[in-house]
Amino acid sequence: MKISLVTALIMFTTTVAFCSCKNSSYTPPQNVVNAFKTKYPSANRVEWEVKNTYQVAEFHINFIEAEAWFNNDGQWVMTESNVRYSSLPVVIRNSFESGEYGKWEVEDVDKLERTGMETIYIIEVELGEQEVALHYLENGTLVKTLMDNDSRGYQPESAPQVVLQFIRQKYPQANIVEIDQDKGLLKIDIIDNQIMKEVVFNHQNQWVVTTWEIWQNNVPANVMNVLKNSSYANYRIDDIDYEERADGSLVYIFEVEQGDREFDIMIDVNKLKIISAIPKN
Repeated sequence: MKISLVTALIMFTTTVAFCSCKNSSYTPPQNVVNAFKTKYPSANRVEWEVKNTYQVAEFHINFIEAEAWFNNDGQWVMTESNVRYSSLPVVIRNSFESGEYGKWEVEDVDKLERTGMETIYIIEVELGEQEVALHYLENGTLVKTLMDNDSRGYQPESAPQVVLQFIRQKYPQANIVEIDQDKGLLKIDIIDNQIMKEVVFNHQNQWVVTTWEIWQNNVPANVMNVLKNSSYANYRIDDIDYEERADGSLVYIFEVEQGDREFDIMIDVNKLKIISAIPKN
């Protein structure tokens, strides 16, 4: 029997649509079910599915939609919840409304809880065809701004144990905020004594550098004198970063500009000299 192209396409589309639906009768292993019930005893309208080897429960609790992720050992790893904007902590709302995107339209708000990591609130906003996702800590600190958010959802984030152990030893007071892979590097954002820092590891999980922003009045006078006595003395300072490097060097990076000229000036703390001046345009 011959089947027309149109009929074949309809059958294919219907099959794909059917396969992509959740199986409402699916039940994960009992250890996962027990762990879920222990963590969310008042959850209702629960449906399960498998995502990237994780057992994921979609459910409602206190009139809020949520999605909880568990590994096959029954260990909770992440929960994403929809949140009403009016229910956000006041400090986050104040931070958003007084910020660059405070006049944009709020499209969605999510709360992201992950094991061993800081809780994050994501405010998705839009203006015309522009979309931005703003990531806030519970204390109102904006830690990440993602342009053109594509709403793909969030996945559990993890890092090798050797990396986590390094962070625990070097920054014992720190909490992890974000974990990201970028161009072969593992980048972990931490909050250490109220300071946001980026800790970078290479593909062999070896520490490369830790960077954080610093205020000008916290830069040592002898370092500032190096800049003041250089050919960049009359340039305006836009931003300052501080780096701890694996080779033992400590470096201040000054973003400076004069007219349409911009440079990254790197000053070595131990040598008290400019080690590089990289034009930015």
